[in-house]
Amino acid sequence: MEKQLLTYRLHGEAWREKVTERPVVHQDVDEQPRGPFIVCVDTSGSMGGFNEQCAKAFCLALMRVALADNRRCFIMLFSTDVVRYELSGPEGIEQAIRFLSQRFRGGTDIASCFRAIIERMQGREWFDADAVVISDFIAQRLPDDVVSKVGELQRLHQHRFHAVAMSAHGKPGIMRIFDHIWRFDTGMRSRLLRRWRR
Repeated sequence: MEKQLLTYRLHGEAWREKVTERPVVHQDVDEQPRGPFIVCVDTSGSMGGFNEQCAKAFCLALMRVALADNRRCFIMLFSTDVVRYELSGPEGIEQAIRFLSQRFRGGTDIASCFRAIIERMQGREWFDADAVVISDFIAQRLPDDVVSKVGELQRLHQHRFHAVAMSAHGKPGIMRIFDHIWRFDTGMRSRLLRRWRR
């Protein structure tokens, strides 16, 4: 079975969509146990404003899922540094308030984010965790060692990497690494279309 992946090809100044096929990394079990999850939020300047509001709303929704299912939820904010919050821990409410008060400005170092995810997944308490990355994915390409390590975690340890893409202009090379991609375009045109369809 193959999964479709949307990629883009640049010709001159115009983008053209192209659908390509790629093999799927098969998991040994159809449904994984409900383990903890790591949520990474891009806090770069391009994620400010409406994107920031949406990213925080997604995080709160995931925190609700974690609390309802008695699962651990770890939040990492990344721009040029990685800031960590465990929202389902004993100080979860205080951590959530700190997270919600953060402002999104700075650069984008998505490689540091992935390195922090990899490090966390190698710990005993997070060996069965999945990761969700919320970003516009407008960033530098990922280093080969990071791509290789993520692939190893997917194949050998059945970790799943999910993306919430908040822009239609994310780098295809970065998007290719994810098992599942949810597109939520926050551009003005998409926002108006969503409002009109209500």
